[in-house]
Amino acid sequence: MIRILGMMLFILAVSGNIYALQLADGGNIYAIKDVNVIPMDREVVLNHQTVIIEAGKINDFGSENKVRIPKNAQIINGQGKYLMPGLIDMHAHFFYEQGVDPKYIPQELKVMLANGITTVRIMNGCKLYQDAKNQIAGKKIIGPELFMASPQFVGEWPWKNDTISPKQIVTNAGEAEEAVRRYKREGYDEIKITFFMRKPAYDAIIKTAAEEHIKVTGHIGHSVKLPAALAAGQQIEHLDEFMEMLLPDTSPIKYSVSGTDIWNKRAWQTVPYLDESKIPALIKMVKDAGVYLSPTNYFFKVNFGLGQTDQEIKNSPDYQFIPAQLLSERADNRDYYWNQIKIDEQKRLRWYWLRKKIVKGLNDAGVKLMSGSDAPEWYMVQGFSVHNEVANMVECGLSNFDALKTSTVNPCTYMGIIDRKGTVATGKDADLLLLDKNPLEDISNTKTINGVFRYGKYYSRRDLDEMLQQVLEAKAKL
Repeated sequence: MIRILGMMLFILAVSGNIYALQLADGGNIYAIKDVNVIPMDREVVLNHQTVIIEAGKINDFGSENKVRIPKNAQIINGQGKYLMPGLIDMHAHFFYEQGVDPKYIPQELKVMLANGITTVRIMNGCKLYQDAKNQIAGKKIIGPELFMASPQFVGEWPWKNDTISPKQIVTNAGEAEEAVRRYKREGYDEIKITFFMRKPAYDAIIKTAAEEHIKVTGHIGHSVKLPAALAAGQQIEHLDEFMEMLLPDTSPIKYSVSGTDIWNKRAWQTVPYLDESKIPALIKMVKDAGVYLSPTNYFFKVNFGLGQTDQEIKNSPDYQFIPAQLLSERADNRDYYWNQIKIDEQKRLRWYWLRKKIVKGLNDAGVKLMSGSDAPEWYMVQGFSVHNEVANMVECGLSNFDALKTSTVNPCTYMGIIDRKGTVATGKDADLLLLDKNPLEDISNTKTINGVFRYGKYYSRRDLDEMLQQVLEAKAKL
């Protein structure tokens, strides 16, 4: 009943013409003159370029004397600015899963787009989200291109008060096989695994997904363990079960700080004993498996590792876009972890240091990393937090170029869409980000957004600010 009501409200919101900004018609022609292009197919800046965009595609680009500007093109002055592919968030959710009215979904999409996020993988799909995906594809609402993982596959669901989060409980191989085939028929792009998955059900998911030619992504539980997930070729989120691989053989506790055990004080007791000398072998194992990883490291840093002060939280741009009804719950979660469980600082700092060391080692070994925010969680909101995740890659030791690849080239290669986006090249989709400053010099410059190109339309800084203002007005009415 809740799901049906939510869908009705979402449809009413769309038909009610709440979108003041003009949607793309695909017929616009733009000429960006004298812009510096960061193509992302190589580490270079192509200075003083003219880029022609027509019908949502990059029609041509090169030095000004080699590019013909159509007479009816809208001219955009790119002097001193930098053009790069739009950013990608490979791990996002919607506030609906936390009880917020689904009419806020289109507003969340605006926040993503206003932050230069032009492609997003939704990591716990449902019919509501598929409707939003189709509305975007049909140019009825604005937003990034959406890819959709299935409702999360879980072995059990102990949170009885949460009746909204999309989920598929599978307790055996038969249930798992049937569910995988059904979600493939329903058009989901991947199968998502989260909590308490038993090994027989996991094996059935992997086997059936291979037969159905659909990828598997998500968490790894203690009953599956990392070697089995690597052998299965699962795309891994959060570095789940990585700390377990660093446990000494003599450890009486066979689990560490992964998954839901981040809330388990006993699991944290293992951190001082984690053996960093095991990291090279761990990285080789991952490299040999050829899987892609989304560490979601910024999420762990600010919420469980280093933390944030009250003032830092309230000063973040994310904060004002969190629906007011959720603020007390977030405060309770934060209080529970930081003041009741109260993990020792040395353990937290070492755990986060190990995560950073692993991320750098993976990248140095050539393992493909992808930026995912896991927003909206705690005080993080989609769009803003992707920039923080990319910056965290640099904090872990990646070059600025490699960090940018985690939110452009690598996700597109993984999803099989590198032929149409992820780099700036003739013939590709014009999902682009125009920046005031060069992110290859300072990774925080991804936030200096001057404009966004998406679906054949250019959104100026003024348009983007208007989008964000519309979201704040809609949030106030929730």
